[in-house]
Amino acid sequence: MDLFGEVVALAAALDAAALDYAICGGVALAVHGAPRATKGIDILAREADMPRLREVVRRCGFTLEALPMTFSSSGVTIQRFTKVFEDGRTLMVDVLLAEGPLEAVWRTRSRIAFASPAATPHALSVVSREGLITLKLAAGRPQDIVDIQRLQEAARGSDDT
Repeated sequence: MDLFGEVVALAAALDAAALDYAICGGVALAVHGAPRATKGIDILAREADMPRLREVVRRCGFTLEALPMTFSSSGVTIQRFTKVFEDGRTLMVDVLLAEGPLEAVWRTRSRIAFASPAATPHALSVVSREGLITLKLAAGRPQDIVDIQRLQEAARGSDDT
């Protein structure tokens, strides 16, 4: 499984469908200079776009859909889609709904250009570093606290250059 390739393919499909989204989670950490291993793709999207988004992720092979989960502590709702590869491995896309508590994070998204390992130019929408920190604070897991520290260190390092 090529996580980078899956992210690029999903972003391209969302862009082709003219759907607004923002990468968040572990992939956004890498975009903001604090890479770490991640087990899935997290995106922020509008609830009103879910029917079209559902079609796009299914076309990308994420055909198993879980029931939406709303976390009582934060009010955040997540819709999970899973892709099963021929060898039995799985990859999840978690769609966080950009409503209520995540509206401010949604407004921080921007387009980031990057080159793939094959030197092919791409662009994707991603939450800002500050928006990502807000998401990490809301989740509050031990890994999220470490991620915040690494994001802050990366920001200090980029300020020095």
